[in-house]
Amino acid sequence: MIKNPAADHTQDLANGQSNQHEGQVTLMSNGGSPPAPQSKRMVKQDTVGDYLDDADEMEMDGVDVEVRSPLSPGLGNLSKVLAVKSMATKWRKKVIKKNDLNMAFSDSPHVPQVDACHAMYWTKRRSVPLKNYHDEARAEKDISKFLENPVVLFKVRGQQWKDIAHEMLENIRVLKPSLNLNVERTYKCLISGAGDYTIPELVQGLVYNQESDIICEQSFVVVLGSTPAVLETQTSFAILKNSVNLGALMAEVKMICMILSPVKSKQTKSGIEVGRTYTTLLSDLELRRRLMESKTPAEFAAIVKEGCTHVMDKHTEVYKQEKVMTQEEEEGDNNISPVTKFFRDIMPPGKLLWRDIKRRKKHYISDFTEGMDSWRSIKKYGTSIIFLYFTLLLPTMAFGVLNADNTYQEIETRKAILAQAFGGIIFALFAGQPLSVVQTTIPIVLFIKLVWTFSHDLFNVDFLTFYTLVGLWNGFFLIVIAFTGVSQIMAFCSRSTEEIVGIFTSIAFIVDSMKYVSKQFSQYWCEESGCDRSVALAVFIVTFGTLFIALQIYNFKWSPFLSSGKRKLVAEYALPFSVLVMSLIGSYFMSNVNLETFTDAKYEMEPTYSPFDYRPMKFYGCSEDHHVERRAATDGEAEEPCKAIGAASFITSAALGFIVSMLFFVEANLAASMVNNPHNKLKKGSAYHLDMLTTAIINIILSIFGLPWMHACLPTSPMHVRGLADVEEKVELGYVKEIVVRVRETRITTLIANILVFISLLMIPVPLEYIPIPALYGVLLFIAISSLSDFQLWERVLLMLTEQTLYPPIHYIRKVPQKAVHTFTALQLLQLGVLCGLSFSGIAYLKMLFPFIIIALIPIRKFLIPKAIHEDHLEALDGSH
Repeated sequence: MIKNPAADHTQDLANGQSNQHEGQVTLMSNGGSPPAPQSKRMVKQDTVGDYLDDADEMEMDGVDVEVRSPLSPGLGNLSKVLAVKSMATKWRKKVIKKNDLNMAFSDSPHVPQVDACHAMYWTKRRSVPLKNYHDEARAEKDISKFLENPVVLFKVRGQQWKDIAHEMLENIRVLKPSLNLNVERTYKCLISGAGDYTIPELVQGLVYNQESDIICEQSFVVVLGSTPAVLETQTSFAILKNSVNLGALMAEVKMICMILSPVKSKQTKSGIEVGRTYTTLLSDLELRRRLMESKTPAEFAAIVKEGCTHVMDKHTEVYKQEKVMTQEEEEGDNNISPVTKFFRDIMPPGKLLWRDIKRRKKHYISDFTEGMDSWRSIKKYGTSIIFLYFTLLLPTMAFGVLNADNTYQEIETRKAILAQAFGGIIFALFAGQPLSVVQTTIPIVLFIKLVWTFSHDLFNVDFLTFYTLVGLWNGFFLIVIAFTGVSQIMAFCSRSTEEIVGIFTSIAFIVDSMKYVSKQFSQYWCEESGCDRSVALAVFIVTFGTLFIALQIYNFKWSPFLSSGKRKLVAEYALPFSVLVMSLIGSYFMSNVNLETFTDAKYEMEPTYSPFDYRPMKFYGCSEDHHVERRAATDGEAEEPCKAIGAASFITSAALGFIVSMLFFVEANLAASMVNNPHNKLKKGSAYHLDMLTTAIINIILSIFGLPWMHACLPTSPMHVRGLADVEEKVELGYVKEIVVRVRETRITTLIANILVFISLLMIPVPLEYIPIPALYGVLLFIAISSLSDFQLWERVLLMLTEQTLYPPIHYIRKVPQKAVHTFTALQLLQLGVLCGLSFSGIAYLKMLFPFIIIALIPIRKFLIPKAIHEDHLEALDGSH
């Protein structure tokens, strides 16, 4: 189909996108008005090809004008040139001087004397696809709406568009009196403003003949009009008694479909969308013949309904055939059950791990050299390294603060920084997918607190010894997972599960930050003598000031200032700049306020000991440090004697290790799945099993030295991929959509960023002591909020609060009924609520169910959700990114 807003003699040349078949188009005025006498015509009626070569260039008043013939191959080769001026200049070139542009063509027999143009047409053509009645939910609803009260005129005698339009509008007013249609007001939206009665906006079908020429279907047109006179879309038809010439490319119109739409309407209900529905329906030649032979509106409506059913059945059959072909390509043999296929793929043990190693080995050198010969890639690497450095260091310090509080300084900030540097460097060097970013996460912090609770309250054993045992069991189970290829089960994991876990991570960041701010207010915002309200106020200012500045700089890339590249460059430094500004404010302008920093005694950031010191495990007793922490935990009360590791604590450590390994298995694979998504167009392949083995080895070493665990995490990993990507902006129906062109697959960025994290150990206490603790919680808030826009679930949550007329033309909005969209969103929010309820309940032992709840999301999506929402709708909502 082609959207043809204007159809006059200037239209065929002043358009950026024309059709190949216009070589024989006559240049004459439109609207069916009587042709002017030969002596008064602006240009003689003939073919464009008689006057223009394929590429003629001439200069007028110092301005280069290029005229391209419509006979040139391909659509869209016609230059944006004012047709009359350029054609007249071409003809005049033979008889007058090149620079004589007074437009007084007295010596040309075909062109009268003209002083100046009085108006101009803005013509815009573009090709739009036929509507798929199976995929796009609105198609059948548009037809059903018309069938409720069909408005059809038969044997219309008008020969000009103005007469036909008036007659059709009067018919709507008579048959639908409840509309109170203002005919004259509505009529103005159906004609152009130049007074020549041409159609300003219409849709026509395109036909490809055997010679691959593009021919415009001229037997029918779909006229579009947007007017405030109607509150909902109205459709009417007119069957003409005789063929009517309505202008160029409309020389023999026999049927007119007129669609009146409100000025403000939902995108899927707009005039062009309804126009696509009827143009697709009328594309059937036999259906058009039957419609033009009908005698009554009831007969016309019955034929339309039958045609709609036929088109729906045809599109559904095509969809089923494509689905069967896709399943056959993916499975190879439909007789094999998914379970049998799963075990066939993973056996013998180690097969998939070895396949990952072979796949990634050939790319290992290029992982370090890719993009090093391009200045643009080097700049990308630089900004990504800086972004990663602050995204790793600042949350690591914040998590170190949480661990220090939870374990009474057994695992504190210096150890967290050392663990991040060590684990990040090892993963960058040896992992299969180096674009994934390993880091301690909120769930890991919660589980470390759980391990402390078991060792302290339940068994009264040495914490680090018990922690090491749990970590060793965790590493053992991860190695088993890597060798047995269990990660293949993630093939059943859908986008829905990924986004639920991703948004949960963001919510966890927000909750922990709010807990810190709330704790400061409860401690200092009171009426007692020891309270200092200035501290609570300073915490609020620094925390949310960091968030505000970071978001403003991050959103600068959408502003109109500077060039696109410079805006994106500025946005890359949102995080470090906001921390720098608020650290300056907190340490200098608020120096008289007692803000927490890393030099405070409870965070043990003074270099009084080395984080490299290794304290041997105490299987038969407790260390002196344990007694110190016991006294701190009990506020100096009498402590129970420390016990040795027994059978019960040993078995419990194995159980906890299994639970932690399930957490690692799910979260690490979800992060890797989002990194390896086809939307990112990665070329070197995935390596889930090799990544799992690398993670196991890293965490075994971290456990032995009493350092916090880590794995590939959300949302840092997808954000890292985004930072290394070249993104192209595509405008679709007036909305900007970003498409990833390529991603630089390198180990350089994560390697250097983690080396810088290691160097940060030398920056203790200066200058890290000048970073206030509230600024780090502001960083967590920024990471959480800025990552939400990457999730479709969050997008659909906002749609529930958005006016329907402002819905963007997203694919699932076009394909899925609004009720199904909101139902699926509500079901996802329910699952997210259960996940948050378990994690933030405050019941320590209930948190052990966290990884199993995540795993349970997979069968829930696979077997329960399809009972509430149709599978075709789920495919559109929960398909690939």
